Amino acid sequence: MSYQDRPPLLRASATRALTFAEVMETLEVLLVHAAHHRCPYWVVDRRSGPNEEPAELHSWMQEDYFPRVRAVLGQPPQVAFVVTPAELARLQEHRATALQDWHTPVVHFGWFTQLPAAVAWLQVQRMPRPPNGSFN
Repeated sequence: MSYQDRPPLLRASATRALTFAEVMETLEVLLVHAAHHRCPYWVVDRRSGPNEEPAELHSWMQEDYFPRVRAVLGQPPQVAFVVTPAELARLQEHRATALQDWHTPVVHFGWFTQLPAAVAWLQVQRMPRPPNGSFN
């Protein structure tokens, strides 16, 4: 895990696939770093292999983890995942919305196969937005 100051960015990656428990532990460490640096912009590199992702993990992230992250940071985190092309294709099969526009009230996700594209997307997320998402 690393942090860069300008522009603020947390980077996390693993050198191997993680177990369910390791994913949860890693996310908690990421939250500690995000709180310390007051940084809602994250790149998470998942190309090292598929992690264990049971339904319980997704429930925990939606119902506990990301609501806590939002509360700690005072805004939803912007998380860019870097994945393999195969994982991106799998995700696209199950999503009706674009993978770079996956909003929930507590987090905004983007999924990419290249690190520069993920960082560029996060740069766009830093730009002020008009009220109600209107550009008129």
